[in-house]
Amino acid sequence: MKKWSWLVAPAIVIALAAIPAHAAKRPSVDPKIDIATIDGAKMAAGTLSPTPALGDTLTYATTVGSIAGWEYPMIVTSCYQDVNGDGTVDTDLLGPDIVYSWVDHPDAQFKLGAYSSIWTLRGGGPATCRGELDAYGWKGGKETVRFLAAVPFDATG
Repeated sequence: MKKWSWLVAPAIVIALAAIPAHAAKRPSVDPKIDIATIDGAKMAAGTLSPTPALGDTLTYATTVGSIAGWEYPMIVTSCYQDVNGDGTVDTDLLGPDIVYSWVDHPDAQFKLGAYSSIWTLRGGGPATCRGELDAYGWKGGKETVRFLAAVPFDATG
């Protein structure tokens, strides 16, 4: 048995070293977000641009893809109107035209306009919206937010 040990030991070491290398080659999945339901009605597979309305409740279908162990997925739903009357809609989250924004977990329900957003208080109207899938986390004492995917859509008011 001692004669075989010098042959078997290297074979075991090589086999054990190959396991993590093989496990690390998982196929990567691209992050994706789509509107899954509007007021509980599932979106048809061929619906390319659903049109929800102010007050509708949305859910999203998401594929997170690869995120770090210290990150977690969140969805930001935001809507914009030409609030400042300059003829353009600025879709920056910190811009003057944001009328609704809500951040929640991917399995949450998002009520467009909520109950007291600028959009609701202005009496509605059409809006340019987007659902954004982000990876949030804390690393080195600092909060991080990393963009993963987005779905733009128009909403009626």
